Amino acid sequence: MGGKGGGGDGGAAAAAAAEAARKARIAGNIDAVKRQFFAPETLREVPDASTVPDPIFGQRTVPKTFYQDQYDDVGQTRYVPEQFVINQAEIDQAQKAIDDANEFNANRPLTGNPTEARLASFQDIEDRVRQRFLPDFEQDIKDAKRELGFALSRRSLRGSSAQADAEERLQDRIGEGRREIDQRVAGARSEKEAFDQQLLNNLISQAQSDISRSSLLGGVGSSFLANTNRAITGANQQAFGNIFQDVGSLFKEINDQRAIQQGLSNAALFANQLRQDPTNLFSSQKGTSGNITDFS
Repeated sequence: MGGKGGGGDGGAAAAAAAEAARKARIAGNIDAVKRQFFAPETLREVPDASTVPDPIFGQRTVPKTFYQDQYDDVGQTRYVPEQFVINQAEIDQAQKAIDDANEFNANRPLTGNPTEARLASFQDIEDRVRQRFLPDFEQDIKDAKRELGFALSRRSLRGSSAQADAEERLQDRIGEGRREIDQRVAGARSEKEAFDQQLLNNLISQAQSDISRSSLLGGVGSSFLANTNRAITGANQQAFGNIFQDVGSLFKEINDQRAIQQGLSNAALFANQLRQDPTNLFSSQKGTSGNITDFS
Protein backbone atom coordinates (compact mmCIF):
# COMPACT_ATOMS: atom_id res chain seq x y z
CA MET A 1 0.00 0.00 0.00
CA GLY A 2 2.91 2.27 0.72
CA GLY A 3 4.08 1.79 -2.88
CA LYS A 4 0.65 2.75 -4.26
CA GLY A 5 0.53 5.80 -2.07
CA GLY A 6 3.92 6.86 -3.28
CA GLY A 7 2.86 6.42 -6.87
CA GLY A 8 -0.26 8.47 -6.29
CA ASP A 9 1.73 11.28 -4.76
CA GLY A 10 4.11 11.20 -7.68
CA GLY A 11 1.23 11.43 -10.17
CA ALA A 12 -0.26 14.42 -8.38
CA ALA A 13 3.08 16.16 -8.32
CA ALA A 14 3.55 15.53 -12.03
CA ALA A 15 0.05 16.86 -12.77
CA ALA A 16 0.73 19.94 -10.67
CA ALA A 17 4.01 20.52 -12.46
CA ALA A 18 2.32 20.13 -15.85
CA GLU A 19 -0.39 22.60 -14.88
CA ALA A 20 2.18 25.09 -13.63
CA ALA A 21 4.08 24.73 -16.91
CA ARG A 22 0.87 25.26 -18.88
CA LYS A 23 0.02 28.42 -16.96
CA ALA A 24 3.54 29.74 -17.39
CA ARG A 25 3.40 29.00 -21.11
CA ILE A 26 0.06 30.79 -21.47
CA ALA A 27 1.29 33.80 -19.49
CA GLY A 28 4.40 33.96 -21.66
CA ASN A 29 2.38 33.76 -24.86
CA ILE A 30 0.01 36.50 -23.71
CA ASP A 31 2.98 38.69 -22.88
CA ALA A 32 4.48 37.97 -26.31
CA VAL A 33 1.20 38.98 -27.96
CA LYS A 34 0.98 42.23 -26.02
CA ARG A 35 4.54 43.10 -26.98
CA GLN A 36 3.40 43.20 -30.59
CA PHE A 37 1.02 46.03 -29.66
CA PHE A 38 2.62 47.99 -26.82
CA ALA A 39 6.06 49.46 -26.36
CA PRO A 40 8.19 48.38 -23.38
CA GLU A 41 9.70 50.72 -20.84
CA THR A 42 12.93 52.48 -21.78
CA LEU A 43 16.11 50.49 -21.34
CA ARG A 44 18.00 51.13 -18.15
CA GLU A 45 21.65 52.01 -18.19
CA VAL A 46 23.77 49.13 -16.96
CA PRO A 47 26.64 50.22 -14.70
CA ASP A 48 30.09 49.34 -15.94
CA ALA A 49 31.69 46.30 -14.34
CA SER A 50 34.58 48.49 -13.25
CA THR A 51 32.25 50.05 -10.70
CA VAL A 52 32.45 46.86 -8.67
CA PRO A 53 35.42 47.27 -6.32
CA ASP A 54 37.96 44.49 -5.97
CA PRO A 55 38.67 43.35 -2.44
CA ILE A 56 42.20 44.38 -1.38
CA PHE A 57 43.81 42.86 1.63
CA GLY A 58 47.12 43.65 3.32
CA GLN A 59 48.79 46.96 3.81
CA ARG A 60 49.27 50.08 1.76
CA THR A 61 51.29 53.19 2.57
CA VAL A 62 49.24 56.35 2.85
CA PRO A 63 50.00 59.88 4.09
CA LYS A 64 48.84 60.28 7.65
CA THR A 65 50.08 63.57 9.05
CA PHE A 66 51.93 66.73 8.10
CA TYR A 67 54.36 68.29 10.52
CA GLN A 68 57.16 70.83 10.78
CA ASP A 69 60.72 69.68 11.30
CA GLN A 70 61.87 71.08 14.62
CA TYR A 71 65.37 71.87 13.43
CA ASP A 72 65.29 73.25 9.90
CA ASP A 73 61.64 74.42 9.90
CA VAL A 74 60.94 72.62 6.61
CA GLY A 75 57.54 71.01 6.13
CA GLN A 76 57.60 67.23 5.75
CA THR A 77 55.00 64.49 5.31
CA ARG A 78 55.15 61.35 7.36
CA TYR A 79 54.04 58.12 5.69
CA VAL A 80 52.81 55.16 7.68
CA PRO A 81 51.34 51.74 6.71
CA GLU A 82 47.56 51.22 7.05
CA GLN A 83 45.49 48.08 6.92
CA PHE A 84 42.96 48.38 4.04
CA VAL A 85 40.03 46.03 3.34
CA ILE A 86 37.01 47.01 1.17
CA ASN A 87 33.65 46.40 2.76
CA GLN A 88 31.88 43.40 1.21
CA ALA A 89 28.58 45.27 1.34
CA GLU A 90 29.94 47.80 -1.15
CA ILE A 91 30.87 45.00 -3.52
CA ASP A 92 27.43 43.39 -3.23
CA GLN A 93 25.62 46.68 -3.75
CA ALA A 94 27.56 47.54 -6.90
CA GLN A 95 27.03 44.07 -8.36
CA LYS A 96 23.31 44.17 -7.53
CA ALA A 97 22.92 47.42 -9.48
CA ILE A 98 24.36 45.67 -12.54
CA ASP A 99 22.23 42.56 -12.10
CA ASP A 100 19.02 44.55 -11.56
CA ALA A 101 19.58 46.63 -14.69
CA ASN A 102 20.27 43.54 -16.81
CA GLU A 103 17.20 41.76 -15.47
CA PHE A 104 15.00 44.81 -16.11
CA ASN A 105 16.25 45.14 -19.68
CA ALA A 106 15.71 41.45 -20.36
CA ASN A 107 12.08 41.61 -19.14
CA ARG A 108 11.06 45.20 -19.55
CA PRO A 109 7.46 45.86 -18.45
CA LEU A 110 5.07 47.15 -21.06
CA THR A 111 3.72 50.66 -21.26
CA GLY A 112 0.28 51.58 -22.53
CA ASN A 113 1.83 53.27 -25.57
CA PRO A 114 1.80 51.75 -29.07
CA THR A 115 4.95 50.24 -30.50
CA GLU A 116 6.98 52.31 -32.94
CA ALA A 117 5.62 50.18 -35.79
CA ARG A 118 2.02 50.91 -34.81
CA LEU A 119 2.75 54.60 -34.35
CA ALA A 120 4.18 54.61 -37.86
CA SER A 121 1.02 52.96 -39.18
CA PHE A 122 -1.15 55.60 -37.47
CA GLN A 123 0.91 58.35 -39.09
CA ASP A 124 0.65 56.59 -42.44
CA ILE A 125 -3.14 56.50 -42.14
CA GLU A 126 -3.34 60.18 -41.27
CA ASP A 127 -1.06 61.16 -44.14
CA ARG A 128 -2.88 59.06 -46.72
CA VAL A 129 -6.37 60.19 -45.73
CA ARG A 130 -5.31 63.83 -45.62
CA GLN A 131 -3.60 63.47 -49.00
CA ARG A 132 -6.76 61.92 -50.40
CA PHE A 133 -8.89 65.02 -49.69
CA LEU A 134 -6.60 67.99 -49.13
CA PRO A 135 -5.32 68.60 -52.71
CA ASP A 136 -8.85 68.71 -54.14
CA PHE A 137 -9.98 70.90 -51.28
CA GLU A 138 -7.12 73.35 -51.82
CA GLN A 139 -8.06 73.53 -55.50
CA ASP A 140 -11.70 74.19 -54.55
CA ILE A 141 -10.52 77.06 -52.35
CA LYS A 142 -8.62 78.62 -55.26
CA ASP A 143 -11.63 78.24 -57.56
CA ALA A 144 -13.96 79.73 -54.94
CA LYS A 145 -11.72 82.75 -54.38
CA ARG A 146 -11.50 83.33 -58.12
CA GLU A 147 -15.27 83.07 -58.51
CA LEU A 148 -15.76 85.41 -55.59
CA GLY A 149 -13.43 87.92 -57.22
CA PHE A 150 -15.44 87.78 -60.44
CA ALA A 151 -18.68 88.27 -58.51
CA LEU A 152 -17.24 91.30 -56.73
CA SER A 153 -16.19 92.84 -60.02
CA ARG A 154 -19.55 92.21 -61.70
CA ARG A 155 -21.36 93.93 -58.84
CA SER A 156 -18.77 96.70 -58.48
CA LEU A 157 -18.45 95.78 -54.82
CA ARG A 158 -14.70 95.66 -54.43
CA GLY A 159 -13.68 97.52 -51.30
CA SER A 160 -17.24 97.56 -49.98
CA SER A 161 -18.60 96.13 -46.77
CA ALA A 162 -20.36 93.49 -48.87
CA GLN A 163 -16.95 92.23 -49.98
CA ALA A 164 -15.81 91.95 -46.36
CA ASP A 165 -18.98 90.07 -45.45
CA ALA A 166 -18.65 87.66 -48.39
CA GLU A 167 -14.98 86.99 -47.72
CA GLU A 168 -15.72 86.34 -44.05
CA ARG A 169 -18.35 83.81 -45.05
CA LEU A 170 -15.89 82.20 -47.45
CA GLN A 171 -13.34 81.84 -44.63
CA ASP A 172 -16.02 80.20 -42.54
CA ARG A 173 -16.57 77.68 -45.33
CA ILE A 174 -12.84 77.05 -45.58
CA GLY A 175 -12.62 76.44 -41.83
CA GLU A 176 -15.60 74.12 -42.03
CA GLY A 177 -13.92 72.10 -44.79
CA ARG A 178 -10.63 71.82 -42.92
CA ARG A 179 -12.43 70.64 -39.81
CA GLU A 180 -14.23 67.97 -41.80
CA ILE A 181 -10.94 66.71 -43.22
CA ASP A 182 -9.42 66.66 -39.74
CA GLN A 183 -12.40 64.68 -38.50
CA ARG A 184 -11.97 62.12 -41.25
CA VAL A 185 -8.28 61.80 -40.44
CA ALA A 186 -8.99 61.34 -36.73
CA GLY A 187 -11.82 58.93 -37.50
CA ALA A 188 -9.56 56.76 -39.67
CA ARG A 189 -6.99 56.53 -36.89
CA SER A 190 -9.69 55.66 -34.37
CA GLU A 191 -10.93 52.93 -36.67
CA LYS A 192 -7.42 51.49 -36.92
CA GLU A 193 -7.08 51.53 -33.13
CA ALA A 194 -10.44 49.78 -32.78
CA PHE A 195 -9.48 47.11 -35.32
CA ASP A 196 -6.18 46.54 -33.51
CA GLN A 197 -7.97 46.20 -30.18
CA GLN A 198 -10.26 43.56 -31.67
CA LEU A 199 -7.20 41.74 -32.97
CA LEU A 200 -5.52 41.90 -29.57
CA ASN A 201 -8.59 40.53 -27.81
CA ASN A 202 -8.82 37.68 -30.30
CA LEU A 203 -5.14 36.76 -29.93
CA ILE A 204 -5.31 36.81 -26.14
CA SER A 205 -8.35 34.55 -26.29
CA GLN A 206 -6.41 32.12 -28.46
CA ALA A 207 -3.40 32.31 -26.15
CA GLN A 208 -5.61 31.42 -23.20
CA SER A 209 -6.59 28.32 -25.14
CA ASP A 210 -2.89 27.36 -25.14
CA ILE A 211 -2.33 27.92 -28.85
CA SER A 212 1.33 27.74 -29.84
CA ARG A 213 3.26 31.00 -29.93
CA SER A 214 4.21 30.56 -33.57
CA SER A 215 0.53 30.25 -34.52
CA LEU A 216 -0.35 33.31 -32.45
CA LEU A 217 2.29 35.62 -33.86
CA GLY A 218 2.60 34.27 -37.39
CA GLY A 219 -0.05 36.52 -38.94
CA VAL A 220 0.15 39.61 -36.72
CA GLY A 221 2.01 41.70 -39.28
CA SER A 222 -0.43 40.99 -42.10
CA SER A 223 -3.36 41.62 -39.76
CA PHE A 224 -1.95 45.03 -38.82
CA LEU A 225 -1.63 45.90 -42.51
CA ALA A 226 -5.17 44.73 -43.23
CA ASN A 227 -6.48 46.89 -40.37
CA THR A 228 -4.68 49.90 -41.80
CA ASN A 229 -6.18 49.39 -45.24
CA ARG A 230 -9.66 48.89 -43.80
CA ALA A 231 -9.43 52.13 -41.85
CA ILE A 232 -8.28 54.10 -44.89
CA THR A 233 -10.93 52.59 -47.14
CA GLY A 234 -13.65 53.44 -44.65
CA ALA A 235 -12.50 57.05 -44.43
CA ASN A 236 -12.33 57.43 -48.20
CA GLN A 237 -15.68 55.85 -49.04
CA GLN A 238 -17.72 59.01 -48.61
CA ALA A 239 -16.88 61.64 -51.19
CA PHE A 240 -15.96 65.08 -49.96
CA GLY A 241 -18.35 67.48 -51.67
CA ASN A 242 -17.46 70.95 -52.87
CA ILE A 243 -18.73 73.23 -50.12
CA PHE A 244 -18.09 76.28 -52.30
CA GLN A 245 -20.61 75.52 -55.02
CA ASP A 246 -22.87 78.38 -53.94
CA VAL A 247 -20.10 80.92 -53.38
CA GLY A 248 -21.74 83.24 -55.91
CA SER A 249 -24.90 83.36 -53.81
CA LEU A 250 -23.10 84.64 -50.74
CA PHE A 251 -23.99 88.17 -51.85
CA LYS A 252 -27.64 87.25 -52.25
CA GLU A 253 -27.73 85.71 -48.78
CA ILE A 254 -26.09 88.79 -47.36
CA ASN A 255 -28.45 91.14 -49.17
CA ASP A 256 -31.49 89.13 -48.11
CA GLN A 257 -30.37 89.15 -44.50
CA ARG A 258 -29.67 92.87 -44.65
CA ALA A 259 -33.15 93.51 -46.05
CA ILE A 260 -34.70 91.47 -43.28
CA GLN A 261 -32.64 93.24 -40.65
CA GLN A 262 -33.51 96.63 -42.13
CA GLY A 263 -37.18 95.75 -42.14
CA LEU A 264 -37.04 94.65 -38.53
CA SER A 265 -35.20 97.81 -37.58
CA ASN A 266 -37.80 99.98 -39.35
CA ALA A 267 -40.62 98.13 -37.66
CA ALA A 268 -39.00 98.55 -34.27
CA LEU A 269 -38.46 102.26 -34.90
CA PHE A 270 -42.08 102.73 -35.96
CA ALA A 271 -43.35 100.85 -32.88
CA ASN A 272 -41.19 102.98 -30.63
CA GLN A 273 -42.50 106.22 -32.17
CA LEU A 274 -46.05 104.98 -31.83
CA ARG A 275 -45.57 104.27 -28.14
CA GLN A 276 -44.18 107.73 -27.57
CA ASP A 277 -46.95 109.61 -29.50
CA PRO A 278 -49.87 107.54 -30.81
CA THR A 279 -51.22 110.56 -32.69
CA ASN A 280 -48.25 110.33 -35.03
CA LEU A 281 -50.02 107.47 -36.70
CA PHE A 282 -52.48 109.91 -38.29
CA SER A 283 -50.44 113.06 -38.32
CA SER A 284 -49.66 112.75 -42.00
CA GLN A 285 -53.22 111.91 -43.06
CA LYS A 286 -55.51 114.71 -44.35
CA GLY A 287 -59.20 114.59 -43.40
CA THR A 288 -62.44 116.66 -43.85
CA SER A 289 -63.56 118.61 -40.84
CA GLY A 290 -67.27 119.35 -40.28
CA ASN A 291 -69.84 120.40 -37.78
CA ILE A 292 -72.12 118.10 -35.93
CA THR A 293 -75.71 119.03 -36.68
CA ASP A 294 -78.32 118.62 -34.06
CA PHE A 295 -81.42 117.17 -35.72
CA SER A 296 -83.43 117.05 -32.60
